Amino acid sequence: MSQITQAKLKDLSVIKLYEHYAALEKSLPLLTPESQELAQAELESCANLRSEKIDRIYYAMAAHEDALERIKKEGDLITQAKRHHESQLRSLKGLLNYLRRVLPLDSNKITGRNYQFTLVKKKELTVEVSSDPEFWHSKERELYCVTEEVTTTKRVVLRSMSGEILDERIEPKSTTKVLPSLDAIRNAYQEGQQLPHGVKVLQEYSVRSKRIFAEPKLDLAPSEYPTELLREDSSAD
Repeated sequence: MSQITQAKLKDLSVIKLYEHYAALEKSLPLLTPESQELAQAELESCANLRSEKIDRIYYAMAAHEDALERIKKEGDLITQAKRHHESQLRSLKGLLNYLRRVLPLDSNKITGRNYQFTLVKKKELTVEVSSDPEFWHSKERELYCVTEEVTTTKRVVLRSMSGEILDERIEPKSTTKVLPSLDAIRNAYQEGQQLPHGVKVLQEYSVRSKRIFAEPKLDLAPSEYPTELLREDSSAD
């Protein structure tokens, strides 16, 4: 027997191993030389098991860190894929919008073999702004920008544990942002005025799609052999 106690060291958690080691080490001066040898052997076994379990903590942490890194990379890939498909979808809708412009004025359908697109004109012109209004010319900012001011109010109340108000204050916070005035830009476009760099106005269409189901063709011409279509039944009489 290489232990002085009855403890099942392999079943102890790392915390219990630390506690057991400390208690056994503290008891050494109280033991006989023979018992001290057993205690020293048990301390060594306890220390070895404790070291193994400490290493397992590292392995577990490393495994979770690797998993988080893979999840992060996967999330980045999903975000990239989402942006790619959104961009492709916008491009395809843009193509349909372009094709609509070459259709006759009284037609709003683009028809393929199996699918048909119906394009409905949107009520408002679409404004695309790819430049920063902060860098527009002062005259352009005056004509085509608005200032958005957002004020949020924070009410802070300190109360005693019995509910008595000890202090109360209001903390307002305001933020100001310069934004394009979409209505002013649309009006200027319709009047043929020069727009700031990076500003486009487009007439876009809502796109609806449907599957085309071909109607079955029926042969309405009389058969050259009508009697062959009738089954003779000798038991009719």
